[in-house]
Amino acid sequence: MVTFITALSILLAVAIIILVMLQQGKGSDMGAAFGGGSSNSVFGATGPAGFLGKLTYILVAVWMILVLSLAFILKSQNTEEIFNIAPEELLIEEVEEDEIPTS
Repeated sequence: MVTFITALSILLAVAIIILVMLQQGKGSDMGAAFGGGSSNSVFGATGPAGFLGKLTYILVAVWMILVLSLAFILKSQNTEEIFNIAPEELLIEEVEEDEIPTS
């Protein structure tokens, strides 16, 4: 399950990056290079801004839910204590001067 959610999160992240780069910016940056500036596009008369913007918001919401659920699953699976020795139980050994290596 964790592997599936991780793979899906990576695919959604790549899709979000591609969608953001395809959108037409204020200066018609990357979106115009791929035909984003034309009004007779596949996305309708309003252009790709409305459709791609809504699709980006939806994908970001799904990605956010997946990442938060992945964090919750991994947190609940990892219940073992890493440091099970209390700090006051740790003993510091004193080393005598003749045991210290010198160069």
